[in-house]
Amino acid sequence: MNAFATATPTPPNFKTGLINKVFFIRWEQPPSPQDLFVVDKRFRESYEAYRQQLSVVVTTGAKARVPNGEQRKGLFKLLEENRKYICELHLLMEGNELQHNLQRIIASAQLIVTRIYDNNYARLHKRADDIAPFLTSRLKVDGNRIINDARLLGLVA
Repeated sequence: MNAFATATPTPPNFKTGLINKVFFIRWEQPPSPQDLFVVDKRFRESYEAYRQQLSVVVTTGAKARVPNGEQRKGLFKLLEENRKYICELHLLMEGNELQHNLQRIIASAQLIVTRIYDNNYARLHKRADDIAPFLTSRLKVDGNRIINDARLLGLVA
């Protein structure tokens, strides 16, 4: 009798992409320490490609679980350690249900408490299209095109 083993690959918890000086991170689920390590490495490589500060868009998918305390610490540590390489930070929390609205409120409070929030630096968004004008203004590029390209790559919904 022949025995066959099958495995279904687990989809990654995240995707990253670089589009015209905008680094995108899409979290489908809260990150593991390994995920954070890989994202940090990819971000640093992207920074090295331009040798200037990047705009960063961090997206949480609508089906993502809420990160626990340790995962939140890891995410904030990642942002803090790379702040000098970031000219602008956009946090996009997808979803329209009550839980998503509550998550946005909690995230706003955490940004204020951790002193990451600054109207000229970090912003929280409900829709990807709301980010485009900021990219246009900051980078002097077509922000709508960047968001559309990111949408085609599955980096934002």
